[in-house]
Amino acid sequence: MNERLENSSIAVVGLGPMGGALAAALMARGVSVTVWNRTASKAGALVEQGAKLARDVAEAASLSEATIVCVADHSAIKSVVHDEAVARALKDKCLIQLGVVTPAEAQENADWAQTRGIGYLEGSILGVPQLIAASTASLVCSGPTESYTEQKPVLEVFGTAYHISSTIGAAYQADQLFYPLGYGSSLGFIQGAAMAKASGYSLDVYTKILADWSRSLADRFATYGELLDEENYDVYQGTLEVWRDAYGKTADLCHSLGVDDTLPKAHLAMMNKGIDAGYGHEEILAVFKTLLPE
Repeated sequence: MNERLENSSIAVVGLGPMGGALAAALMARGVSVTVWNRTASKAGALVEQGAKLARDVAEAASLSEATIVCVADHSAIKSVVHDEAVARALKDKCLIQLGVVTPAEAQENADWAQTRGIGYLEGSILGVPQLIAASTASLVCSGPTESYTEQKPVLEVFGTAYHISSTIGAAYQADQLFYPLGYGSSLGFIQGAAMAKASGYSLDVYTKILADWSRSLADRFATYGELLDEENYDVYQGTLEVWRDAYGKTADLCHSLGVDDTLPKAHLAMMNKGIDAGYGHEEILAVFKTLLPE
């Protein structure tokens, strides 16, 4: 175990699916965990495993070296944390905010903490509770570098932590950068599943083949990132026109099967925009140039 975690004590406020997973992951690493939730019954399983149940947030914070807050939204954070008794319990400690807020709301939390002598660190979790349990989630964090350095061993219980900025709110803004891939890949999977179903193919076989094929995407993304950083749009795999023509057949198949083609049409529109801009003989990465502000 990391020395930073030995004999450490962490409070977890908010025991929804994600908060409960955070608490359980810490306990699995031998951390002394104190929990609090509005509905105390949600703490039952964690208490049976050894967690301490606090009467209120102030008590949870007083019993811990750092306090993780993972509640529904900013109004929930304010109602349970922005309290002077909690502030006294947190003084000279660190408040780690892992809920979902806007950058402006994050700044409000930071201002509240900093004016009361409380360290403040925030993070956005890229993953689901199951990834937390497996310590394979990714966390993008922002806040003072010294706070991040101090709390990094705690954060890495949950997976890989990245300190992207010392600017408050940056973590939640950066979180949005990953949604196009997260949602896009999920919707793309569902689109293909609908086409497979309409074609009479086994969804089980479709899923297994796609899972095997998708493992190669990590290397492709790494190469794409390097090429975009170099502003290199030379043909790497095929021209944008070739990509567009090949993908056009997907839309055609959707039409012939009677499957909704909204998603492939949207993708084709992006490709056509690049071709119309004169990038048809460059790699598909050239679409990037049409997405940037003028």
